[in-house]
Amino acid sequence: MLRNDLTPMQYRVRFLDGDIERTHYTDDRRYYEQLIARHGHLTDLRIEPLALTTEQQQRLDALPAGLTPHDAGIYVRYGTAEDEESPHYDAALIAAYHRAQAEPAIKAERKRAEALGVVHNGIRYAGDPSNRQSMQEALMAADDGGMTVFSAWKDSDGSYHDGVPVADVRGALRKIGQRRAHLIGLEAQYVAAVADGQMDGSELDWSTPHD
Repeated sequence: MLRNDLTPMQYRVRFLDGDIERTHYTDDRRYYEQLIARHGHLTDLRIEPLALTTEQQQRLDALPAGLTPHDAGIYVRYGTAEDEESPHYDAALIAAYHRAQAEPAIKAERKRAEALGVVHNGIRYAGDPSNRQSMQEALMAADDGGMTVFSAWKDSDGSYHDGVPVADVRGALRKIGQRRAHLIGLEAQYVAAVADGQMDGSELDWSTPHD
């Protein structure tokens, strides 16, 4: 976030590494443009001018002496030093930093679990945003047309089903929503536990009562 002279870098850069969001700070936007162009698993590049909040600017203007650029960047962003021995260390504030470090990978895991969706009356319905939107659109069309049955329905495994009740699709969408809410609750618990060092981020259980 800060250069070696403790002034802010010019850009905040965000992109997806697979399905994990990465955030970096740089003066060289061209480096990241070339990086994403060379590697197919890196996508969704977003580069924007780095704008400090009022609180961050105030902390930058009154930086404690002796901080390295890394520690100063954490102090400006979160209001605390990382070193527990520092007089500027704040356990509650550093927890926010640790959560921010843990969240991207856990959020990506939650989204993968969410995408699996549900099986409702023998038909699998994926839970990813695109399929949720498709289900909502199909139900709106059914409501507008007074339909009670879809004459043909293509499930999330690519199989076709004849005569699927509209009520079944509505029930599946409701079940997907309930499962998603439960997964988001697990994500919050896991982010807190991993950030606290109470849990290994590689051993997360995403099972829910709605599976």
